Amino acid sequence: MRTNRTILLASLFLFLVANGARAQDFDSKKIVPFVPSPQEVVDKMIDLAGVKKGDVVYDLGSGDGRIVIAAAKKGARAVGFEIDGDLVKQARDNIRVAGVQDSAEIRQQDILTADLSQASVVTMYLLPDVNLKLKPNLLSQLKPGSRVVSHSFDMGDWKPDKSERVAGRTIYLWIIPAKAP
Repeated sequence: MRTNRTILLASLFLFLVANGARAQDFDSKKIVPFVPSPQEVVDKMIDLAGVKKGDVVYDLGSGDGRIVIAAAKKGARAVGFEIDGDLVKQARDNIRVAGVQDSAEIRQQDILTADLSQASVVTMYLLPDVNLKLKPNLLSQLKPGSRVVSHSFDMGDWKPDKSERVAGRTIYLWIIPAKAP
């Protein structure tokens, strides 16, 4: 229903503004505004994905790098993808301050063009329509057993393998299924 979609989008806009989104975050080059995840949500995302040494974690729309840093601190190789140059600089500075520059990096790139094939874990805090745009890439590029974690937004009819609530937010986990023979 068109009315429900309008209400959802208006509610989402108000939620984003209430949670720190700024007018400049709605720049036309961005497909989502930057709204930082609270640290307890970041920690739950990393925990739910089971991030460990040897994992390669890709954070799509990495913002200030907080998920990348948390994954690197768990021993993973962590790569953030962010299109906003100011956020890329901030995230790179945050990585340096955290002392994880040997295992973490931020790439200035559109998330819709990123090659995801090297990731064993993908994290994201995007919008529902962006999650749905990424779904075919996730399913075709990630290896079976790879984990996908989303803060607050699901993937339509692709039901999560697990979900948990923290700080009033839902965190979703999907495990990439085996490829059909």
